[in-house]
Amino acid sequence: MCELCAKAKASLEYRGFIDKMSAEDIDRVEFSKVMAKDISLLGKSIYSSMAWPVKFVLPMFEARAAYAVPNNYFQNIFLDDERLGNSFSHGAMRSVLFAGERLVLIAKATNFHDAREFFTSFILLHLDRNEYDAKIVGPQVKISASVEKPLMNLVTGKTEKKKIAFTFVHDQVEGRMVSKDQAAASSRFRNVYDKYAGGSQMKAASMDLEGYAVTVPHFSPHPYMLQLKEGFGFKENKEFQLHALDYFKAHLGSA
Repeated sequence: MCELCAKAKASLEYRGFIDKMSAEDIDRVEFSKVMAKDISLLGKSIYSSMAWPVKFVLPMFEARAAYAVPNNYFQNIFLDDERLGNSFSHGAMRSVLFAGERLVLIAKATNFHDAREFFTSFILLHLDRNEYDAKIVGPQVKISASVEKPLMNLVTGKTEKKKIAFTFVHDQVEGRMVSKDQAAASSRFRNVYDKYAGGSQMKAASMDLEGYAVTVPHFSPHPYMLQLKEGFGFKENKEFQLHALDYFKAHLGSA
């Protein structure tokens, strides 16, 4: 077991966060079944390849886009060749974790109705070592998969064969992290991101948790982990981000 996995399993605080997330997700699935009566799309976007519910008290790293503007927050994933929305929302995530050699993907997007959350999409996917490609070259990690697997439709309860594809990249982050103030003052930042709804000021607000922006595609420690960074051995969020590569090296070696 890698050092980060051991610390996650030993942390009562982290387990508490995972317990809370699991309970929220169970409720979201149940409410999604209700909402699917009016929003038929929900019956075609909420799937699991594993017995549901399932809980992992393991490190999670989010596949984030460069700068992670709220309208383009996560790296892409495709369900039956349709790109799932990659915007930020409360409760959203697009994370990977390792359970032994098995890779687990948790991708979810949420919305509200009558002050209650439901999933607009949810993918819980496990991949055995022969079902995904992984490569580490220097400071870059690339993990990709294109699989067709039987998945449980959590709305209808039926098993369906679905195709899921993604390529997640973690580029070198050292020297490519800028502070919130630097990003907000950057002319490149303004030129690129003012075209999004809310503009650069909206992006600046999204950096409040980390206190910085990463200017390349990357894996970011899940916010639960950042909140407990000292328990994982880091004094600052930035230090944790700079060591994200260590987690993938521990599980992939020279894959």
